[in-house]
Amino acid sequence: MDSSCTNSVNGFYTFLNKSMEDLERVYLSNSFMSLQFLQRVICLLRTSHSHLTLLVQKLNLPVGDKWLDDYMDETSKLWDVCHVIKSSLSSMESFCSAAISVTSALDGHHHHNHRQVMRAITGCRREAVGIEEENRALMENRVQRFPFWSEQVTTTAAMESSKIQNGFSGFRGVMNTTKSMNTLFLTILTQGLVYSIPGEAAAAATVTTATAMVRLKQRVAAEMERTGVKKGVMMYEYRRSKTAVEELKAELERRWCGGGGRGEEEEEAEKGLRERVESVKVSVGSLRSGTESVVAQIDDFFDEIVDGRKMLLAFCSHR
Repeated sequence: MDSSCTNSVNGFYTFLNKSMEDLERVYLSNSFMSLQFLQRVICLLRTSHSHLTLLVQKLNLPVGDKWLDDYMDETSKLWDVCHVIKSSLSSMESFCSAAISVTSALDGHHHHNHRQVMRAITGCRREAVGIEEENRALMENRVQRFPFWSEQVTTTAAMESSKIQNGFSGFRGVMNTTKSMNTLFLTILTQGLVYSIPGEAAAAATVTTATAMVRLKQRVAAEMERTGVKKGVMMYEYRRSKTAVEELKAELERRWCGGGGRGEEEEEAEKGLRERVESVKVSVGSLRSGTESVVAQIDDFFDEIVDGRKMLLAFCSHR
């Protein structure tokens, strides 16, 4: 960890700005809402929390004042939303298993049981519908009811008032910027991993003067518009896996409806089928490993939040 980030308020701002710029570059070089990008977002949430916890100990803050309440409230926000995200990912394994059962029904058999294969595909599609319904309910009944979701994290006046921003040795300004950043990141994570509802990004907008944060927010909005996907789980690997299953289904229907074919035609058809099966396997493999990594990161983040709270409470009690 770069000690300059945790030794001064300016160092913390520099770290946040550079991290935002790096994240935008990753975004530009990857598929929209890829798990690689989403994992980077969680990683930055974790790193900024660690930096914030260490910065507090470098500043001459009054013991047990409002800054500690702000920190506790903010970590509670992170904890609650990350729990919802983790809950939403728990059902992804059933979709992965259902998709792999489709490929298993096709592996190594030249004469496939049509009914068995179609039943497996129907089961996979049913799992996807179930995930979307459950995640939409999580979004509407949990995430959208969190106070930060419908309220602006900071007001224009607060952001423009140097007196307020410089309160508690500059920590209040750090906390306001962190709140804005966290809200943006949690919005991105819930859109990608839980469910995206049209108009939610605007509702969760934050007022901030951090240009790198604004650029990232605008980039996300532009990509949402470009994809044309209006709602649902936006995670690239999940959408790609669903598409791969549909492409396999279409290939099977062409094959079964078009007759057996002869010679080269049959070989070509068999090759096309194998490619579709492989596409499902690769897509689902990426989805499964990626979501498992996200869950592991969230579990580590929970541990870090607990440790951070203990550290600051101990820090206050020993002063």
